[in-house]
Amino acid sequence: MLIAAAWIGVGLPRLQVGSGVDSYLPASDASVTALKTMANSFGGDPVVVMLESTKADSLLDENHLPNLLHLEGLLAALPDVAVTYGPATTLNQTVLRIKEMLANLSGERDALSEAGKTAELKSFNERYGSLVVRSLPGGLPTLRNPTFVARVLYGAGTVVRPSWSQFVPSHRAVVIYVRPRNGLDQKSAEALTDNVVRAVRSVDTGASRVTVTGAPAVTAELGSTARSELPKLGLAALAAVALVLLIFPWTRRSRRLAPMVPMTLATLLTLATFGLRGTPVSLGAVAFLPVILGVGSYYPVYLAQREHRRLVLAVAGAAAAAFATLTFSPLPFVRDLGTAIALGIGFVVLVSLVLSLVVTPAASPHPVVVPQRYPDVEVTKPGRREIRKAGFALLAVLACIGWVVLPKIPIQTDPQRLIAGLPGFDQATHVEDVLGFSGEVDVILHGPDVLSPAGRTWFRQAENGIVLQYGNRVRPLVSPTDLLSFLGTSPTPGQVDAAMELLPSYVSGAAVTSDRTRGVISLGGDWQALNDKTDVIAGIEHRLPPAPPGYTASVTGLPVAAARGYDLVSSSRYAANILGVLAAAGVLAVALRRRRDALLALLSAAIATGLGVFTIWLTGTALNPLTLALGPLTAAAGCEFAVLLVTARRTGDESLRRSVYLASSLSVAGYGVLLLSGLEVVRQFGMTLVGAVALALLSATAVAQLVRPVRPPTEPAVEMEAVRSLEEVGV
Repeated sequence: MLIAAAWIGVGLPRLQVGSGVDSYLPASDASVTALKTMANSFGGDPVVVMLESTKADSLLDENHLPNLLHLEGLLAALPDVAVTYGPATTLNQTVLRIKEMLANLSGERDALSEAGKTAELKSFNERYGSLVVRSLPGGLPTLRNPTFVARVLYGAGTVVRPSWSQFVPSHRAVVIYVRPRNGLDQKSAEALTDNVVRAVRSVDTGASRVTVTGAPAVTAELGSTARSELPKLGLAALAAVALVLLIFPWTRRSRRLAPMVPMTLATLLTLATFGLRGTPVSLGAVAFLPVILGVGSYYPVYLAQREHRRLVLAVAGAAAAAFATLTFSPLPFVRDLGTAIALGIGFVVLVSLVLSLVVTPAASPHPVVVPQRYPDVEVTKPGRREIRKAGFALLAVLACIGWVVLPKIPIQTDPQRLIAGLPGFDQATHVEDVLGFSGEVDVILHGPDVLSPAGRTWFRQAENGIVLQYGNRVRPLVSPTDLLSFLGTSPTPGQVDAAMELLPSYVSGAAVTSDRTRGVISLGGDWQALNDKTDVIAGIEHRLPPAPPGYTASVTGLPVAAARGYDLVSSSRYAANILGVLAAAGVLAVALRRRRDALLALLSAAIATGLGVFTIWLTGTALNPLTLALGPLTAAAGCEFAVLLVTARRTGDESLRRSVYLASSLSVAGYGVLLLSGLEVVRQFGMTLVGAVALALLSATAVAQLVRPVRPPTEPAVEMEAVRSLEEVGV
């Protein structure tokens, strides 16, 4: 107990709940490495600030546009911000470039006039005078000239120019992008989001509605929700489990809450272990606490039966092995879930055994009935036996159908769907509806100088090819071609150098690194239909022109990593489900004296898993990375229930059979608490667990009918004076 107290006291304060995007992506995969390279060069996924007004064009009028420029400057100066780009900054750069052009033209004209070169002056006026007049139909280039601003944004009509649509999606909305530095942790993401919100509120932009979203903002909200939900769900699970223990007549009422002690200690030890590990616990932490409470509450009840202790240790090891197979998942938050539950089972069994050693046996005035053992004699009526066989056959057929249709069930690996249920999800959806995109795909060119003539030619060809083929699916947000468009189609190297020196780093840094070794074409697209998105990503990679000699090109971004995660998860459907079943059955084969019971447990787990998949397929529900691993979840319960029910049926031990029903009730109580979560993915996981317990109990009951029962005793049971057993003290 001292060791446990020290373990908890040191580890629990260090526990951190992280919700970074990395936990939803395949770790150590090339797509994630490329995503990190992109973030190192150009900043991470941006915080998106969308300002909306009820009056058309009011956000960019002469009164509010200077304030908007001031706001973009404040956002660019915030801590942990790499680059900021928005409509006011881009318009201001346009104004500066035009003014610089006019100053150069004016200086050249004055030089010709002072030199008395009349013919050259006349030619200059004829060439550039009309050009300037045609180029400036809106008047002087200034942010306080609404006609000039309208001409730049809308051209001759009222539709926003395509190159400006990412900044001005409509006449009533403008968008600012704030890219954070790479490696932003949970605390920094929350601080950045708060700073962005405060900066927006401090400036009068004339907006009637402000929406702050994007991956860092959603991550911050997700982490906050996880921290607030963890204790709430834990307390709710404690209350639910305690209620079941009190209601179910498994021992004296005064001792029915005793299993709460090892259960609570095991949960705290598991949390402390993650704290001592030194790395944040991902979203799986929100899910695993009620799971541990549900699982951990009934092992002390099992262990109260001394004569079946070896059997209980065997099924506990099988359950831990089944959950441990989740650690082979390519997604970090699924691995955390498997590690947490396996640790929780180990701790609750260990604590229960230790407590049993320090409990002093004492005489009890209440006699207990010792079940007698009888030869295996078939007493089931033939009619009932045929009905049970038919029922078992039906379950087996449905389970086989489930295993067959497993590859046909769609999988949802969109990171945005994982935060469904949060207010931030509604905000992200609203911005997506207005902008027309929510994800970002990045095409990166890496080489000695990406702004060399060869590099600029490659960017132009790549962007034109992508827009030509997928212009209705993705749109360019920022690129070196757009950044230097004011230089014309064929600028000289000197003009490019001068332009890069004039452009502020927070503008140029969105498309080209300061050393000019990397450039990026950022493309906006939606997250709908991930399978189609995978096709788009593959198509973009295929349509890229060959990189210049000495250069390399790659496609990255969250959609790319999500697509890769989809491929990895989808390709391991059978492996993820079968591995858990085999792991549990393997432990039972080694630990049980009767090898036949291990085969029955394997059959029960396979049927329960197949029935679960069949139910999901029948209801048209999409799998997510958690519910996809249905095998480990049902294998644990299916094997456990089957072994105990088979033993109870073979030996005639009614208390052991009742303990299985108590265990299933405790599991449903603990897992059902997940339905109270604000996250859709956690609620789905809770529903899956509740269904898995029900199907595991159903399949285990059906498998137990394959074992011949004992004949009920015809003589009075022997009454003995009992000692105070673990069952009586509730441990």
